[in-house]
Amino acid sequence: MTVEDFENLIRKPESSTLDFKRDLYDFRRGDNISKFIKDVISFSNTIRTEKSYIIFGIEEGETSTKNLIGISGNLDDSILQEKVKDKIFPRPNFSYYTINYDDKLFGIVEFPITKHELPLTPAISAKGLQLGKAYYRMGSSNTEATSIDTIRIYEWFKSLKGFITKDLLLEEISNLIKRSVSKKEKLSVVISESLKVAKKYGLKELEEFFSYQISGVRNEENLEKHKYRIQKILISLYQVQANPYSYLKVTAKDMRREMLQMEKVFEREILFNQSIVSIEENLERFNNNPDLTYGNLELSSKNFFESEKEVPIYCYFFYDNILGVYNNIRQKLIDELMKLQ
Repeated sequence: MTVEDFENLIRKPESSTLDFKRDLYDFRRGDNISKFIKDVISFSNTIRTEKSYIIFGIEEGETSTKNLIGISGNLDDSILQEKVKDKIFPRPNFSYYTINYDDKLFGIVEFPITKHELPLTPAISAKGLQLGKAYYRMGSSNTEATSIDTIRIYEWFKSLKGFITKDLLLEEISNLIKRSVSKKEKLSVVISESLKVAKKYGLKELEEFFSYQISGVRNEENLEKHKYRIQKILISLYQVQANPYSYLKVTAKDMRREMLQMEKVFEREILFNQSIVSIEENLERFNNNPDLTYGNLELSSKNFFESEKEVPIYCYFFYDNILGVYNNIRQKLIDELMKLQ
């Protein structure tokens, strides 16, 4: 949340989507736990078109004037998540964070619009809570839902095609991680499925990452964010070929060692910018041809040297280079998915 967003919120009066509290929940008091559970259920069940917020550190007077007090202590999002764990069904989706404003700290609980399979209800009985009873916001108060209210909330959830619960996202992410680790499928298949999930949940950064793997990396892109695709290859000003009439089988290790002893052959880092499908095709070329020692391609000298003169440069890459890029992409995929766990 930006400072501007915060200022816009605190100008508004309390409503069905906004609540101001002077102090944080004091969970040393048992009734505050049930109050928090009721708040989470009520804000989550409220039919709306925008996010809802509880802001701590603000005292609202009878004339809607606000005293910006700030909070002296703080809570952690994980603590609040733990407080409602197994106490609300279905599992709610909210987050807690803080913002500094006017040299004071304010706490914010944010409730995004989230699709649930059923209206949220308490999974426990406690003060002010009835097991299995739905609650929602009516104006600036938490209200017990009637049968008709519950049906309306259920129909609203059903209509939210663009919003999915955090639980369903975690389930899909876990499945993709398992498929990535098992190596039973081509990586291109898992990445294509991952792109679908990223688009489905609006995960823009992940969508960009998966798109790069499918279409390839553009040469003008920032190399730092694609360094997992960088490998050391050999470059030469002239073509090098293994002796096709040799009785001895030349291994990649032999070829690399001999080439490094030649003049005008250098080791150089290069970005493998091909699509994941192209990388898999190169791997198959090596796997299907046991006599294939290396692959090569011709590039311009301007790709490697700051020179106005343009001459051909011959690049030599080996199976280990292709496999290294492939494994790095797999690990990067797993790392990106793990960020969402």
